[in-house]
Amino acid sequence: MLLKRVIPCLDVADGRVVKGTNFVDLQDEGDPAELAGRYAAEGADELVFLDITAAPQERGTLLEVVERTCRHAFVPLTVGGGVRTPGEMKAVLRAGADKVAVN
Repeated sequence: MLLKRVIPCLDVADGRVVKGTNFVDLQDEGDPAELAGRYAAEGADELVFLDITAAPQERGTLLEVVERTCRHAFVPLTVGGGVRTPGEMKAVLRAGADKVAVN
């Protein structure tokens, strides 16, 4: 039997969770670590963290935000955005992510 899983996706811009339509008119929704902790407490099966500004800004994922998120949410975490090399992938995993999403 297939189980339904709840997997919230947090779009992160400049270290803050944002909401918008097609990445336009983004509204700040709060701190990623705090929101991840809330989702985990409410029963999320895992979380996805997408740094939507890393690639356009030509930088890596904000590892400090990944580390803080992992300290607040004890569920599997997938991280994407700004991961371009195997070294960056290893750094994201060392920061606490369980999986890395690449595009």
